[in-house]
Amino acid sequence: MSDTVFPPHAHPFRMIDVVLDLERERCTTVKSVTADEVVRDDSETAAGRYPLSLLAEAMAQAAVPLGGIPGGEPAPAAPEEPCGRGVLAGIDRLRLLRPVRPGDRLLITATVLGRQGALLRIRSVAERADASPEEGIVAEGEFTIVVEESE
Repeated sequence: MSDTVFPPHAHPFRMIDVVLDLERERCTTVKSVTADEVVRDDSETAAGRYPLSLLAEAMAQAAVPLGGIPGGEPAPAAPEEPCGRGVLAGIDRLRLLRPVRPGDRLLITATVLGRQGALLRIRSVAERADASPEEGIVAEGEFTIVVEESE
């Protein structure tokens, strides 16, 4: 069985804070949005909103732990150290439904839509942790991740 794969990123490029729940086809993570992680100047940041580009990266990173779980096998316990990496290969149907601001705590759930070799196709939904499920969704999209085994 493969080990669970976590993004190898460190601050400021690691966008997820913690993995809450990891199953074979679904992973839920926490993203706490802070003002100090905005690494570029743009109109969204100037208006006090978290950039969609960074939110999309967090939504993609939430799926990387799923890459280490082969189809049909239960999720292993999470290792303490990164043991592989995932590379974002595509973004489709990304929609920002509500603005995200520093101070928001997001739950990002990535669900496997399909697997083909090293490719992992997922749907990721980001929602505010303090809102009701119907009112809390801030963004959704589909991502293609290439999962690479560690050496």
